[in-house]
Amino acid sequence: NARVRGPLQHLIRLIAAGRRVSLPIIYVRNSHSDWTGFPNLRYAWLSQPNYDPHHYAEGTRAVEFHDGLDPQPGEAILVKHSYSAFAHGPLDLMLRCKGIKSVLLTGGAVMGAVEAAAKECFVRGYYLVIVSDCVVPDSGPDFDIVTKQATDRLGAIVTSTEHIIGFWDALAGRKDSARAGR
Repeated sequence: NARVRGPLQHLIRLIAAGRRVSLPIIYVRNSHSDWTGFPNLRYAWLSQPNYDPHHYAEGTRAVEFHDGLDPQPGEAILVKHSYSAFAHGPLDLMLRCKGIKSVLLTGGAVMGAVEAAAKECFVRGYYLVIVSDCVVPDSGPDFDIVTKQATDRLGAIVTSTEHIIGFWDALAGRKDSARAGR
């Protein structure tokens, strides 16, 4: 899918850079079934054109990771059953147990999962960074609405993969210089 290709390539680079600086990485994937879909959610989805109730069913391509997203040992995989990765799952516990105070949000859809997770991050006390070129869509009205609300109301930073990687590389360089000076 062309809409996902650009953000996916940025995300793969971001994850590789995060690994270089030893950041904890949590993968979130969708999974929906009759066991985990509230009736109101199924009702809302039924009104959407081209709705396929089995699209995010276990065993389908839709719940697999995109090519290039390969969780490594020690990285967490969280299965979400709703718009928000926080709903009905252990994400808050996972973040707190690792001492994480800031969350970098990526993914799609920006006006669904990203927006829901951003609000949850805020109300749970996390600082928030939305990686602007790692969300779908990464421009347009939905993107503009969500990122404006996130910056204005949630104190979020919206920035690019390139900016984040540059920051991490600079920090790694400082650490290397400090070690060499000892």
